[in-house]
Amino acid sequence: MRRLAPAALMLSAVAVPAQALETELNLNTYLAGSLRYLESDFETGEDQFEGTNNASRLSLKGSVKNDYARLFGVYDRGLRNDKAGIEPERQIYLGVDTAYGQLLAGKKASEYRLSGERLDPFYDTSVAGFNGRAQSEGASYGLSNLSNGYSRNMIGYSTPNLYDQLRLNAAVFLNDKDAPNDEMDYSAGGSLTVPGLVEGTQATVGAQYLKIENVAAFAAGDAGRNELLAVAGSPGVSTSYRAYAAYTAPRYSLGVSFENVDVASEPDARRYYYLAGTYALSETLRLAGSFGYLDFKPGSPELSGQGYSLGLFRKLNANTNAYLAARQVSLDTGGDSSSIAVGVSINFDVKLYPFSFGGGDDETAAE
Repeated sequence: MRRLAPAALMLSAVAVPAQALETELNLNTYLAGSLRYLESDFETGEDQFEGTNNASRLSLKGSVKNDYARLFGVYDRGLRNDKAGIEPERQIYLGVDTAYGQLLAGKKASEYRLSGERLDPFYDTSVAGFNGRAQSEGASYGLSNLSNGYSRNMIGYSTPNLYDQLRLNAAVFLNDKDAPNDEMDYSAGGSLTVPGLVEGTQATVGAQYLKIENVAAFAAGDAGRNELLAVAGSPGVSTSYRAYAAYTAPRYSLGVSFENVDVASEPDARRYYYLAGTYALSETLRLAGSFGYLDFKPGSPELSGQGYSLGLFRKLNANTNAYLAARQVSLDTGGDSSSIAVGVSINFDVKLYPFSFGGGDDETAAE
């Protein structure tokens, strides 16, 4: 079944009439870095001043389409990062889009992860840190580790936009290691988007459910251990769900997330609360803030506490963005972590076939 999944996607596209085929190949380059100042009571090994890479990557994206279907593939390679646990090969998957939805297979960000990432204005910055520690990419304090990383051996399906408002998704994650790390994991979810109270605004509510049967758990800095995982950031055998909501307008946005991560080996469920908002001060300058709270006392070390982030994001041109942001996390067990970071990112596409050169293409970037 694991070997047949990509082949089935290829055959589904070949079976479609081949007239009017359009082929496209793009190379996307995302370069991001920052300089961070850190003061921490529980990260004595971290440098106080540090320049770091923030999820820089190269992505090769290709597609073939006709009037009935689009077959696409993505290979996403991370550039060098000296932070432990950062994956060099991020995404590699095939998919097919039709009027009946999208089917894909391979290594990719899961819908559970994406439902948190979309709410987090500080994602992939140096003030991120789901565990209150200094991180160079990923989710903010208040979102679980399931909001990080890329899940392997995924076969996923998502519906088209039903009634222009409703989208549903489901996935299975095939654990291909020896027992006891050979159990399959599952997820399902959906979102509903409706017009807001004022013209030009919209409201979204959604939920994601994740059932993990594989016993292996994520271990920071242990690449061999983490190769046993199919679901990125897995805490081991567990049942998790996220409920979230967002409200967006031309000048502002609000988002809220609640996660309940019930790990079989722990006496109490972990609970994650996250609230974020942005406000456009001008066409090119945006203010962002977030608050996160963790109720996670079974952890080792205990991670319960609260965290705040505040930042300014500036669009310098169509391809270049910069930010200045700060974060503080205070743990219930004592100890604070504070950081200030200034960073810049450059994102552009080169269309390899048919050839052209220009800024980021919206459709390509949305893959």
